[in-house]
Amino acid sequence: MNAALAESMVKAASLEITGKSEEALAELCRAKDAGHQSPKLATAIGHLQFELGRFQAAAIAYEDVVRRDGEDSISHYNLAVCLEKLGCWEQATAAFRKAIEMDPRRAGAHLGLGICLLHLQQPGEALTALERCLERQPFRESALRGKAVALQLLSRHTEASEIYQKLLTRDPHSQELLANVMALTISQGDYELLVECSERLLELEPGSTAALECLALAAAAKRDYDGAVRCSKALLESDPHNFAGWFNCGMALQKLGRYQEAADAYSRAVFVHPESPEAHLSLGTVLQELERWEPAREAYEKALALDPGCKAALWNLALLSESRQRPGEAENLYSKLVERHPEAQEAWYRLGYLRLQRGDYPGSIKGFESCLTLQRKCPDALLNIGIAQWRMGNLESAQETFREAQALAPKSPEALRCLAAVALERHDFKQALALHRQLLELEEAPVDLLYNTGLLLQKLGRAKEAAGYYQKALDQRPGFPQALLNLGHALMSLGRQDEAHTCWQAALRSDVDLTEHFLV
Repeated sequence: MNAALAESMVKAASLEITGKSEEALAELCRAKDAGHQSPKLATAIGHLQFELGRFQAAAIAYEDVVRRDGEDSISHYNLAVCLEKLGCWEQATAAFRKAIEMDPRRAGAHLGLGICLLHLQQPGEALTALERCLERQPFRESALRGKAVALQLLSRHTEASEIYQKLLTRDPHSQELLANVMALTISQGDYELLVECSERLLELEPGSTAALECLALAAAAKRDYDGAVRCSKALLESDPHNFAGWFNCGMALQKLGRYQEAADAYSRAVFVHPESPEAHLSLGTVLQELERWEPAREAYEKALALDPGCKAALWNLALLSESRQRPGEAENLYSKLVERHPEAQEAWYRLGYLRLQRGDYPGSIKGFESCLTLQRKCPDALLNIGIAQWRMGNLESAQETFREAQALAPKSPEALRCLAAVALERHDFKQALALHRQLLELEEAPVDLLYNTGLLLQKLGRAKEAAGYYQKALDQRPGFPQALLNLGHALMSLGRQDEAHTCWQAALRSDVDLTEHFLV
């Protein structure tokens, strides 16, 4: 170092000692501008720039040093620290690695590497680096905090919680620690501890947004929806544009059945954050509860415009379309839903049902079969497949499918009715009668079942038994024209002519159209 440069360095050091950092830096910069070149000069400039918080300039100075002297481990470390301060995580990571390679004993380099890796969402590697720092400095608080965060990100919640509790014992007023513990307790579902930490944070920072949000969350988790509303409103008093406050308030009001207030809260949430599909979806849900169909539809459509694959929005909008007698619209929405979410068993079922209603029997079968791949034991899906097969004229396939449905639900009246209907269509009256009698054992003998059983007995030539079932039907529905008509036929075949005439006359009085049975 020549005399002029040495003089400048001494003068700058004297100024720095007396707290005149700006003057010291100016002195060194004049020396550099005068053409003096030295690693020590660049290092000194970097140090002063760092002390003055000018991390970009400090980084440039340290880069100059490492270019001149690649073996200067301290300058590599200092450069890494500057890059970390600037948020240049990847460059800082590389610089810390170089510093560790040159001097593995430097605990601060391991700490810096760990912090950078946390920012790069690499908690596993970060944990390794932080533990190496703690091997050398077991009580270094920043390393312990970083380790707790890494463990939390790795879902090792118990270990993270132990570290946080120790740190809070040392520093019970640390807002950062309280916030980290609150985030951890949410993932653990420890709402008692969440309330405790939130209240402590409120004491330290009255009106804390994070604390009030967490108190509202804890209240909702404990089903104290009134408490959740109170906490959300307290938050909104201090921060009326807080999206989470409006959204959480809406959810709590919705749980309380206060749908109009919930709709107002969700509307404010949408106003604050119009890009939130969840807010539009929730608004649509409460508007649908209020039977405000078109505004609900608009809200669902906005949710889908923001997130075309939103499962709940597609489902709710499809249900709304069905309820408003728009089956084509609903079918299209269910089709989109299962295309994006093939695991949506209920959507496959609704899709199959709508296709069945419009006569697309192959498409209907496909929908119900897809439903069955997700839930093998679904008698309703099997029944509908059978109905589609029946309407396509595949009686044997339909009968087999109905039997499968009955095997899953032996006491299912629907399966027995379907089997009986197929038996009738195949003119297997004995089988149909046996199935009707099974139905009579299961049900409270509805009129139509009694009447149909009578018809089957009559077709089988068992007029006396048929007459008994017709009479039971008439006991439940006096004046039932068809029952009177057929009871008359049964009585006539039994030789009870006068009683038959009486029944027919009563039938004619109940339904004049029956005259065609006697006059045509």
